Amino acid sequence: MRTMIVTLAACLILASGCGSPKPALEPVAPAAEEIRLPERMPYVLGVGDKLEVRFPYYPGYNIFVVVRSDGMVSIPIVGEVKAEGMRPMELQNLIKARYAEVVTQPEVAVMVAEPSSQLVFVFGEVRLPSSYPLRSQMTVLDAIAGAGGVTYLGKKDSIVLIRQSADGTFGGTKVNLDDILKGHGRNLPLMARDVVYVPISSIGRVDLFVEHFFTNLSPAWYFYIAGRDVLNPEGRFILGR
Repeated sequence: MRTMIVTLAACLILASGCGSPKPALEPVAPAAEEIRLPERMPYVLGVGDKLEVRFPYYPGYNIFVVVRSDGMVSIPIVGEVKAEGMRPMELQNLIKARYAEVVTQPEVAVMVAEPSSQLVFVFGEVRLPSSYPLRSQMTVLDAIAGAGGVTYLGKKDSIVLIRQSADGTFGGTKVNLDDILKGHGRNLPLMARDVVYVPISSIGRVDLFVEHFFTNLSPAWYFYIAGRDVLNPEGRFILGR
């Protein structure tokens, strides 16, 4: 009997494998968090940027300068130089060419000490939504912390990072703040003009509606639902139980 049971089970297994081929699975659309962000755009100098200009062979000329509101910087010996709209390497080459007219070894290095013109934007359910200067190695978590953190209405597992590419198109990806805080999420580095948006949660929407209803639409209903009476100026009941 045991042999017959084993034989019958084997036949069933073979039969299941010899049937008509199973239909192919439909391809699954990539999740929102798999959308690829645009490539990093080159850094362009702007008003307010603090630059360090170093001269290896003439250290006495080393200087820190700030790009003024007219886009210019003042460099020793060569005077006014247009910096706004240029990449650091372009400005470096321009200053080097100017110094080649007056010194024998016009080596120059231009470094961005404080990129004040480069901003990131933090919107949505954060305590201090605003634009913030982009700091070195700044991440999504840094930006949210700088904005005061997520409010109790925020949906921390669906934060959106939006970035514009060089051709003007936008891309986005989802970031899970809870995962980042647990140590296994993607704490993405930020670029200039990135947007970090914290959406409102479904529970948050209910909270806002309740607050809006009782505060703005019909404050009297709060007292009625709470079991209290509401009097008009003449002392007559408007609502009550």
